[in-house]
Amino acid sequence: MAETPNNETWETLSSEELYETPYFTLRSDRLRLPDGAVKDPYYILERPDAAIVFPVTDEGEVLLVRQYRPPLDLMELGLPAGLIESGEEPEVAARRELSEETGYSGGKWEALGALASSPSLKNNWAYLFLAQGIGRAGDQDLDEYERLDVVRVPLEEVPGLVYKGEIVSSSGVAAAMLALDRLGALMRGAG
Repeated sequence: MAETPNNETWETLSSEELYETPYFTLRSDRLRLPDGAVKDPYYILERPDAAIVFPVTDEGEVLLVRQYRPPLDLMELGLPAGLIESGEEPEVAARRELSEETGYSGGKWEALGALASSPSLKNNWAYLFLAQGIGRAGDQDLDEYERLDVVRVPLEEVPGLVYKGEIVSSSGVAAAMLALDRLGALMRGAG
């Protein structure tokens, strides 16, 4: 994660929590810019970090999940992902989410990096992973209100899903493209 030189940081003069839910906290900050100007209010959504996994089976298929997303009123096709619990390491969370959402586990894991999906508004990070050679380990263990279907897609078809806008989450697209690049499949599947 990039660091900001001290002469470019904004000083927090005050901070007030406006609204809290189990999923986010809305905060209002009063900030002094490096040139002395004061921005008040500056709204920030505090969110837990997330873990996202690009899972590839021994058969060369990528496990995607299809689920309804009320904010966008659409059925989203995306990667297994979820929030990192307090004190949990990102890879542990990614492994947990993969197992819960798909029933798959194991394989060789590699960190692809971390990104901020909306750094002008949210304070959280998304940790991206590639899991190769995963296998079926059991049944899904979904949260109470989680309804999703596992969709097996040949690896070479994933770039087309990204380019056609079938995968819409910015973090999911980034994870897919980084994983495909790592796997050397990006150019093969682009046609």
